Amino acid sequence: MVELPPGAAEIVADIERIAALPGDVRDRVPELLKVLHRLMPTGGSMMHVLDPERREFEAMGESGYTEATLAYMRSSEHYREMELLGMDRDRPPMCVRDAPVPPGELQSWAEHLEPAGFREGIGLTLFSRDGRHLGLITLHTDDPAQPSDAIRDFLGLLTPTLADAVDPMRSIVTLSRIVADAQWGVVLTRAGNVLPLPGLPSHPLLEVGAPVLEVAAAGLREGHVHNSFLCPYPSSDDSGRHLQVTVLACPASAPPHLLAVLLISPTRDLRGLTRRELEILGLLVDGWSNQRMASQLVITQRTVAAHIEHILDKMDAPTRTLAAVRALRLGLYVPQPLARIRR
Repeated sequence: MVELPPGAAEIVADIERIAALPGDVRDRVPELLKVLHRLMPTGGSMMHVLDPERREFEAMGESGYTEATLAYMRSSEHYREMELLGMDRDRPPMCVRDAPVPPGELQSWAEHLEPAGFREGIGLTLFSRDGRHLGLITLHTDDPAQPSDAIRDFLGLLTPTLADAVDPMRSIVTLSRIVADAQWGVVLTRAGNVLPLPGLPSHPLLEVGAPVLEVAAAGLREGHVHNSFLCPYPSSDDSGRHLQVTVLACPASAPPHLLAVLLISPTRDLRGLTRRELEILGLLVDGWSNQRMASQLVITQRTVAAHIEHILDKMDAPTRTLAAVRALRLGLYVPQPLARIRR
C-alpha cells in the first residue's frame, strides 16, 4: 500500500489533465515539471526523450543545471551510466540512495551534481504501455531527506501517465489516421530503421533494407512531406497486384530521429492501367524520354509511344506532362526502383 503525500489527489488530477492535452509535447513538459515541483521542491529538473539509435537523450525541459551538466546528461556516456544503474529497463523510480553502486562512482553525481550542491535526487524511467523506452525524468534537491520513500513510491504510480504525456507516437498516430484505409504501417527513422506504429502491424514491404524505404526517403529528401505511390506485391495469381504506399513526414514536434510514417493500403481505382503502364507512368513522373524508356524496358520506341497513348486516354490527360502531374497527385504510378519487384 503506497502512502500518499499531502495534495496527492490534486497532483494526480493535474497530471492527467496535462497528459490529455493535444498539441506539442514540448508544451506539456514544462507544465508537468511544475506539478512535480509542487510535490517535491527541486533545485534541478529535466525531462529527456531517448534517441535509441544514437543512444543519447534530447532535452524536452531543463532547469537548475549548468550547461556542462546538461551536456553530459544528454550524452551517450550518461546513457551508458543509466544502463549500469538498470534504468534502461522499465522499473520503479530510483533515488540516489537506492543506486546499486556508490554515488561517488557515478560520473554524473561525482563530477556534476554533487559539486553543484545537490544532495539527493530521483530518476523516473519512462516506458510506453507497449514497451517502448521513451526517456527519463530526473529531479534533484539540496535536501538529503528528499524525496522521501513515500514521494518516491507515489511517483512510481504517476510514471505511466507521465510517459503517456510525453510519448512522441501520440502525434504520429494522429497523423497516420489521415489515411483511413491503411492496414499496415511503420515509423521510418533517419538512420533507415523502422519502428512499430501503434495500432497497425508491419508488412514485408516495410522491412529494413526494402526498396520502398529508400524510395520514401528519397522523396523526403526532395522536400515531399506527403507522397503516395504504388508498389508491386507478389500474388498467387497473375493479377499484377499492387499496394498503395503513403509517406507522411513526421510533425516538427516529433523527436529528430523519427523521419516519417509509412502506410500501406489496398489499391484504389487504377483506372484500368496495366502493370507496364503504371511503370511507364513512373518514368513519366521522373521526366524520362521515350528513347530512354525503350532502352530501360527493352522494348521499341513505337511500343512505348503506344503505351503512352493508352495512358493519356485512361488518365484523361491531353499531354504526358499533365498525365504525370495527375499520377503524382493520385499516387497512381510505380517508381522506377520498385518496378524491378517481381513475383
